[in-house]
Amino acid sequence: MIRAFISNRDRMLFVIALLVFFALAACSDTSAMSPPTAVVPTSASTVGISGIAYGGTLRLATREAPVHFDVHFDASTALSTWGPGLEYSRLMRFTTGPDVVLPGLVVECELCERWVMEDDRTFLFELREGVRWHEGELVDDRTLNAGDVVYSYDRQRSPSGPNAGLLAAVDGVEAVGEFAVRITLAVPDADFMLGLADARSKIVAPETVAVNGDLRNGPIVGTGPWKLASFSDFAYVFERNQSYFEDGLPYADGLEVHIIPDQANRYAAFRVGQLDIVDMEPNQWQDLLDDKPDAPSLFARETGTGMELGINASREPFDDPAVRRAVFQAHDPWNAIEDIWDGAAYVSPGFPISDPSWLLERDELAAVFGNPEQAREAVRGVDRPVVIRVGNYGQSYLDHAARLAEEMRAVGFDASIEIVNQRLFGDAVWFGGDYQIFLGPVPLITTPNAYLFGTLHSAGVWNTTGLADANLDRLIEQQAVEYDTAVRRGLVQDIQRWMLDQAVRYMPATRISIWTWQQNVRGFHPNFAGFEYSHWSNVWFEGG
Repeated sequence: MIRAFISNRDRMLFVIALLVFFALAACSDTSAMSPPTAVVPTSASTVGISGIAYGGTLRLATREAPVHFDVHFDASTALSTWGPGLEYSRLMRFTTGPDVVLPGLVVECELCERWVMEDDRTFLFELREGVRWHEGELVDDRTLNAGDVVYSYDRQRSPSGPNAGLLAAVDGVEAVGEFAVRITLAVPDADFMLGLADARSKIVAPETVAVNGDLRNGPIVGTGPWKLASFSDFAYVFERNQSYFEDGLPYADGLEVHIIPDQANRYAAFRVGQLDIVDMEPNQWQDLLDDKPDAPSLFARETGTGMELGINASREPFDDPAVRRAVFQAHDPWNAIEDIWDGAAYVSPGFPISDPSWLLERDELAAVFGNPEQAREAVRGVDRPVVIRVGNYGQSYLDHAARLAEEMRAVGFDASIEIVNQRLFGDAVWFGGDYQIFLGPVPLITTPNAYLFGTLHSAGVWNTTGLADANLDRLIEQQAVEYDTAVRRGLVQDIQRWMLDQAVRYMPATRISIWTWQQNVRGFHPNFAGFEYSHWSNVWFEGG
């Protein structure tokens, strides 16, 4: 397999570059999976839990409305995850449930029954039979077939489509009879199923596109658990799909997604009982606890979201790795997380991870940070001023930059901060590499390979740190095609050790989202990887 990969190295770099390019195109919206196992098919589990009460309407809130309804030509999660896109199904989805440890990026079948890896570039998916499109004359009340999957993926892969990058590694999709689909990759890619499971990779009926030539204004006909009953500028109202292919789901009779742009207003709506589940800021969670000490909660570790720190190794004094390490040694991110982020963050390498086992243990990380005495030795003789460019993405970013500058001054750096607006940060830092040190968010990258090739590989389009390393490139290229989860985990951990040793970038504050729900809500076990949304089907209300 490695020999086959090496012969396709340039092709692989081109494919990954495309993937990163399309991810970049989607950055105005503002995470991946465990690699597939080669010999064990995966299928979705059926739900059959005694004691569950059916009925009721689940009420949620979103920040914004989509600009149109064409799920293949809009990268916004306002459409795919929190809007009319809830009508649709995907071939694969991210696994959810009470036993999933977050971040949990394992995938399972949704529209397929099972899949088989025929070789390292070829996958055969056997579809569920009897999956009915939502009732209506438009698709003649027919069942989903392999042609629908081929049509949808070919449409999504259109070069002009903002979601084409999710399928960048795909070379071809073909129907094998009525209920099987073969997907061939341009190069081996351990992450390609992430694109299939992403909320934006919908399966649509060709008849619906034929009505107007696109789906910008509908019609919306899917195979998912929810059917859009009505919508306005303020809410989307869904009803239960009585013919949904997973027996017993969804549990609720209806789903309402209210459009409430302001976070404070969403929290207020929850407090007065107008919403059933809501995400909160840390101060709101503390406010809720003061009033309701037994309030339920979920602290969900996310990946690739939060604040990243980067150091430009091509500029003095940071062309010296010992001086770069001194920045890390001067900083204590765990204290900053408690003081500035109210504990709602964790330290990570910055790229999406399959599960927590990919992360290095805190003891190994702690050896790199919080050692000011060692930092002072490296800083002796450094007389150049250092500017930390921080993007103005909220007070926590600014406070963290001020903390870092203070810690750096304490060990001998002449450090100051420069606050830049979001547009300048994107242009100057993400693209231009115009910084000595930066603090800011990570571009929207949802797979390990896209991040590693895009930002750390020598040929990466976002590699603005000025550091190229042949050994690192080799590690990135090896893990990219490694389908064995355990082996890949070891390679990814070695990459993290390189990142710490070379001290060019990491995330001192990766986001932990905080969720709460009303006391009668049961079955809320979400997984937000790849903008997943299937967990809403499993929510139910005690007492009906």
